[in-house]
Amino acid sequence: MSVWENEYPTGSEYAHYYADYVAHVPKANIIETLKAQMHDTYTFINSIPGDKAYHSYEKGKWTIKQIIGHLIETERVFSYRALAFSRRDPNPLPSMDQDEYVKYSNYNSRTINNLANEFLAVRISTIHLFQNMTKEMISLKGTASNAEFTVRSLAFIIAGHELHHMQVIQQKYL
Repeated sequence: MSVWENEYPTGSEYAHYYADYVAHVPKANIIETLKAQMHDTYTFINSIPGDKAYHSYEKGKWTIKQIIGHLIETERVFSYRALAFSRRDPNPLPSMDQDEYVKYSNYNSRTINNLANEFLAVRISTIHLFQNMTKEMISLKGTASNAEFTVRSLAFIIAGHELHHMQVIQQKYL
């Protein structure tokens, strides 16, 4: 049996502003959820027409390519947090200014296929990280962005963050 069976974080395991992300994740084995999302999102990203990839639904909003890049880099940050906390790193981790990260990226100069492939590589790495953790590791806590998180909650935040942005792309961009 997987250590992730019947594991779902409570509201005390993450900062309150992630509650909507976590609430939208199915109460199922998170590893299986991340795997299913990986296939669905990879296929979806590759289906985005080239002319739509630069689309922004409103002045000042990110393009679809920038949203995909944001998903990739945010997953990397949350995975690193999970790694650090699962290894009992006592140091608080900094916040991430998502707008500054995107501002200094080159996502709009890349192809959709290139971004899809990077998403796939990052997700495979994330799955390997989480699926090889012990029950003790996923219950460990750490501080990031001046808030306390369990390792378990970070897996659900990654999944919920992706669900949120895929919904935004479908509803506001395409």
